[in-house]
Amino acid sequence: MDEAVTVIASIPEKGIFCVSILKERKDQAAMQLYIITGTTSGLGEALAKRLLASGRSVISVSRTLNESLTEYAKEKGAILTEYLCDLRETPNLVPFMERIMGMIDVSQLSSVTLVNNAGVLNPIMPLEQAGSEELTDHLHINLLAPMLLTSAFIRATGSWPVTVSKTVVNISSGAGKKPYSGWSAYCTAKAGIDMMTRCAGQEQGDVPGAVKLVSIAPGVVDTRMQEQIRKTAPQRFPEVGRFIGLKASGKLYLPDEAAERIISILDKGGFGQGDVIDVRNYSGPAR
Repeated sequence: MDEAVTVIASIPEKGIFCVSILKERKDQAAMQLYIITGTTSGLGEALAKRLLASGRSVISVSRTLNESLTEYAKEKGAILTEYLCDLRETPNLVPFMERIMGMIDVSQLSSVTLVNNAGVLNPIMPLEQAGSEELTDHLHINLLAPMLLTSAFIRATGSWPVTVSKTVVNISSGAGKKPYSGWSAYCTAKAGIDMMTRCAGQEQGDVPGAVKLVSIAPGVVDTRMQEQIRKTAPQRFPEVGRFIGLKASGKLYLPDEAAERIISILDKGGFGQGDVIDVRNYSGPAR
């Protein structure tokens, strides 16, 4: 492949900005493309790096540019495009996704996968103490943005050849099934992600050319979010001691470990349409 070329493109009125590391493809092998949100650090960054290292192409979507990821792609001779986008700005998300999908050369693809990974934890506090702006931002990022991006993805790929495999992966959490005092917003959003996966999966069905959806809870991963949890006052989050203990006893997954597990599930195709999976107790397809 040729040397990397940096390209800056923007649509200021839509709040969309792009920094691309592009490579001229010399081979004719079909491309496996992943669109991943929340790649600044943690699980999203680990997923992107593992995929790039294995020769797959990545479009990353984050609020800020990840220079480490950019350099990693250059070192690996990998195809990476980094989009800067604030997922709180939900009116921009459909045109943003349409722009991304419109730039893809479908003839080069064997598969395309959208990974809705970006997420926030705040506000951590009893519901009556949370401000309306905090709750709105939280649900925009954790629930509405994945719904809008998934909807646009399904529409954009509807006319694509059935030979191109299409998948949506929603990164969920055990908090979508278990209530936690202080996490009203987070638990609600993750439960919503799981149900959206089930419903949209049912809508897509198993017909040729359908988009396959899966929701994956990665376990407790040692990220900045975990640091934030451990610093929270017990009055706001009564179970903080449990998470401090998980860190102290070495029971947190490293982001790279969690990324490896998720990619393994995806590579094996070990899930049914609309499945909701927890990697900690996953043993194969639900059906």
